[in-house]
Order: sequence, then structure tokens, then C-alpha cells
Amino acid sequence: MRRKDKEITDSKEIRKIIEDAVYCNVAMCQNNNPYVVPMNFGFHQDCIYLHSVNEGWKIDILKENPLVCITIIQNVQFIKSLNICQSSMKYNSILIFGKAEFILDQIEKKKALGFIVRHYDKNIEKDALEFSKYDLDKLTLLKVKIEKVTGKKSA
Repeated sequence: MRRKDKEITDSKEIRKIIEDAVYCNVAMCQNNNPYVVPMNFGFHQDCIYLHSVNEGWKIDILKENPLVCITIIQNVQFIKSLNICQSSMKYNSILIFGKAEFILDQIEKKKALGFIVRHYDKNIEKDALEFSKYDLDKLTLLKVKIEKVTGKKSA
């Protein structure tokens, strides 16, 4: 990172930003054509879990090239200055690099979907998460093991 004064190096702070985030953007590439899409996600033990329908450009790309870059941005605020060129942005951002792995096992799919649901509803009981085979068969679940993560804070 060029701006070391803005770098977030504390793993607890990085983890907190990920845990509190509402969505992420997932970037991928096919034949030198970049593609980025916002997605809901879950986070558990240094892995990001994503879900999608079973078909579409995103799925086609990830089958060919599973490398992804995930961005999470929080607390974005424009800081206006009287001199517009001295205005700035306040934010926390995280970049995650990894490889998307398709989860095929039904038990693992249930766990992954549970991580995603609990990311958004932290009060839901684990036992309350019931997913039918029909529902699971309609979804593609992905696991991204975090290989590299960087954080940046701009105040």
C-alpha cells in the first residue's frame, strides 16, 4: 500500500469491518474482460461465502477463472472544503484476494448459506436455519479462502 499512514494492519479491526459490512463487490475477469458485481456474503474463519443463482455470466466466469478480488467499503462520507480541490472522503475499505470454490456437498452448502444468513441476522438461532434440498439446488454457494487482505482508513 502506497499510503502507509492510512493502512489498517490490525486483524481485529479488519475482521470487524468485514463483520459489519452490508454487502461486498466481487471482481473477476474473463478473457481480459473485467466484471464486478455487488453480492451479499457471509464470513467465517477467514473465508467469505457467497451465493448466486445457478446460471449467468458470473458463474460462467468463475468456472473458467476462479480468481476474485472482493471489496468492502464502509462509513463513506464526503468531507467538503471551501476549496473544492481540498475536499476529501472518509471511509474504511478492505480488499480481499482469493479463489472462488464451488461448494457441491449439500451439508457444506447448508453451512455456507447459514453463514450468509447469520451475517445479516446475528440473532437467528443456528437451529432455526432450515434449508430444503429444493432451495439449495436452486443456489450456487461459493467459498473464497482469504489469501491476502489489505485495509485502508481515510479520515
